[in-house]
Parts: sequence; C-alpha cells; structure tokens
Amino acid sequence: MTSTSYPTSVTDQELYEGIEREDNRAFRFLYEQYQERIAAMVQRNSGNAEDASDIFQEGVLALWTNIHRGRFELTDSARISTYLYALCRNIWISRLRRRKPDVELRDDLLKDDIPDQTEALLETHDRIQTIETRMQDLNESCRNLLNMFYHQKTALREIAQQLGVTEKSAKNKKYRCMQQLRSLCTAAT
Repeated sequence: MTSTSYPTSVTDQELYEGIEREDNRAFRFLYEQYQERIAAMVQRNSGNAEDASDIFQEGVLALWTNIHRGRFELTDSARISTYLYALCRNIWISRLRRRKPDVELRDDLLKDDIPDQTEALLETHDRIQTIETRMQDLNESCRNLLNMFYHQKTALREIAQQLGVTEKSAKNKKYRCMQQLRSLCTAAT
C-alpha cells in the first residue's frame, strides 16, 4: 500500500489498519466504496443529498472514534462495511425521529439484516454516546472524578490524594456520582 491510493480491493484488515493509522487513503477508500450506498439508504428514507453527506461523515467519524477507543475490533463476523452501514443507519433513524417523532420509517430501514455482533457493537456505541452526553449534565467535580477513574484509569488512592480526602470518601463520592449518572442516563431513554 505504498501507492498514492488504495487498490480497488482492500481487505478489512488493511482498511482497519489504515483507519487506525489515520491514513487519508483509507478514508478516501471508505468514501469511494461506501458513500453511495449510504446516500441511497438516506435518500430512500426521507433524506436529501445534504442529509446523506452529513450522515456518512458522522458514520465515518463514529467508526474512526470506535476504532481508536477500542470499541470496534475487527473479527470474522464484524466487517467494516456492515458496521459503517449500521452506524449510518442508526444515526439516520435517530435524526429522523428527532425531526418528526411520528415519521413512518420504511421496513427496509428497520430490518434486522445486521449480524448480531455488529448489532451488539452498535448498542454499546449508543450506550456510550448516552453516557458521554449525560456526563456533561453532572457537576464539574463529578465529571472530573469519573473521568480520572474511568478514562484516565487513576487509582482511588491517587484520586483521594488529589481531592484531599480519604480513600473511603473518594470511593463514596464516586459511588454517588455514578448514581447521578445512572439516573440521568435512565431519564434520557
């Protein structure tokens, strides 16, 4: 893959590694190979060309994010094309429902033609998106504590030292913050 563009036939492994490396050729390949399919799905379901372009870009960004955060691992049953299509489909369904809550969605848009593993990855992605959105509703102290513990993998002992409290107090505060977050996430669904 030393040429300036990807060949027309690329394995999922090569594409995955290209996305992981942030190789522009991999992203160009995604656009060349999959944008039309996504655009057709959006336009068949009450969208226009601008919607299709936005949805595809959001889907590619979600794919990139999920690869970089370890939320999508390439397996025999989880193809990049299927996962990208499913991401875009779910983003479009969410957007349609926000625009017109009582819109009638076409059966082929809702059909479950996505492998179980890909569907499970999408559900995980949706839960993570909800959590990240609801995190913004927490007070700054809770956001910082949960970010240190879950994202930065900081030990409770170190968090307690930074906060100037006992480890037990830090643990109790983390518990209360998680309860608040769970409550916010439950209210959002």
